[in-house]
Amino acid sequence: MAERFGLFGHPVRHSLSPVIHQASFRALGLDATYECFDVPPESLGDALEMCRVEGFKGINLTVPHKVAAVPFMNRLDRYAELFGAVNTVRFEPDGSMSGFNTDGIGFCRDLEIVGGVTPATRRVLILGCGGAGRALAISCAMHGAEEVILLNRTEEKAEAVAREISAACPECRTRVVPFSAEEWIDAAQQADIIVQCTTTGLNPEDVSVLPAEAFHKGQVFYDIVYVLPVTPTMAAAASAGCKVINGAGMLVRQGAESFRIWTGREPDENAMLEALRQILEKRR
Repeated sequence: MAERFGLFGHPVRHSLSPVIHQASFRALGLDATYECFDVPPESLGDALEMCRVEGFKGINLTVPHKVAAVPFMNRLDRYAELFGAVNTVRFEPDGSMSGFNTDGIGFCRDLEIVGGVTPATRRVLILGCGGAGRALAISCAMHGAEEVILLNRTEEKAEAVAREISAACPECRTRVVPFSAEEWIDAAQQADIIVQCTTTGLNPEDVSVLPAEAFHKGQVFYDIVYVLPVTPTMAAAASAGCKVINGAGMLVRQGAESFRIWTGREPDENAMLEALRQILEKRR
């Protein structure tokens, strides 16, 4: 009987998680399925219980369920507890549910593999302090960043993330930059690694979050958006000589970590990356 895995979101139809997980199942010769479920927020508890009763091995969670799932978990890993968000659920043999967060691990692994750098001893600038920006900012601090610089149109949100970093990693400096074109450009020029965590780049009409003069040669620019091979902000950074990376690898590597949590086996990340590349090519 096939092992069952899946994804909860609302909406969820656009997700490419089934593509990457099914590619790994095929490569490893596993009899397993990965299904998408559009779960309204008010139905999350019932949906989790349904999967538990029906014998699912694990579930991924995306917007809007990552934070809402926390109270349903019987235990949380360090990252889920720190971020206050769960993106991976493992259904245990005793009927309990364990919650994990693999976003930060996936990002840091891809940054090192593709970008050739880690946050350790670096000045990292985070553009956007929503759910993804918050998780990656805290992850960079946990991975030894010297300073995390936070840019967000709503300063209060950035200040809240700065407080969380200070509590979790007091040795990491934090800085919140007021919303001003001149100050944001100046802050970006001081960073070693810049991470774009807003939704800019999802729509064809989007423009770069920062102008080309905010970047310089020697920096690494990472955009978590993966639907385009080169987002508008990636293009601006590349024109200034930055090494640029999009979020496809992060999607694969956070999914690969979920796979390890569920199965205890090594996924085929190369098969996952190739499957994602092919489906993105078809959509362009």
